[in-house]
Amino acid sequence: MSTKPYYAGQDVDAPCGRCGGETRHQILTVTNGTPEQLICGNCRSVHKFRAPKPPPLARTPRAAAAPRPSGPRPGSLPAQFQTALAQEQGGALARPYRVTEHWAEGAWMDHPAFGLGRVQRRAGKKVDVLFSAGLKTLVSA
Repeated sequence: MSTKPYYAGQDVDAPCGRCGGETRHQILTVTNGTPEQLICGNCRSVHKFRAPKPPPLARTPRAAAAPRPSGPRPGSLPAQFQTALAQEQGGALARPYRVTEHWAEGAWMDHPAFGLGRVQRRAGKKVDVLFSAGLKTLVSA
């Protein structure tokens, strides 16, 4: 790759921050064959030389991705919830959630904020309940 020889006093087209575009400049100083300072022919401002940006590489088009299956992914919590919901007739036995009630594993509850959910695990006075929005830990008697 050959570099263009530069010399003091040479005219070059370069971007000017003050003028807001590419204008004709004159090289003031050169170090090791590279311009250091330029003076704008338009506004007469002195600034550093900025080498021109290389042209962008040609992009190769990507292959189209395979269409994703609709619905929840297998193994995701909403998919597990939907499966449990379908298997147990939509939680027809759901009871309204109360902190004072004892919730056993497998029981369906109707929570005022999270909606219909199924108790997955009991740990002391807490239960993990699977709702359509995900797994939540709630207080139980």
